[in-house]
Amino acid sequence: MTEKFSKIMEDLNDNRAPGIGPDFEAGIWSRVSQIERKQLARGRNGLAAIMLATALSVGVMSGGDEAIASSGSSYLSDGPDYSPATLLHVLP
Repeated sequence: MTEKFSKIMEDLNDNRAPGIGPDFEAGIWSRVSQIERKQLARGRNGLAAIMLATALSVGVMSGGDEAIASSGSSYLSDGPDYSPATLLHVLP
């Protein structure tokens, strides 16, 4: 299909009147659609690659960190008991 369009374009460049068929315009728009689809796919693949590289690098950088337990008090765990049994006044 590309050779056909290349020949027509060369003929137009030589100022000759080529025999352009009735499907020429549909073929042009079909080709434009193919090119646009490829560009969008490249963009999505590039974005996915950047996200993967970022996730892997963050995972590698944070993998060696130690987990440190907090000795401070927590509002939810040190205050009144908010369990469903206590809130409903159910005795165990």
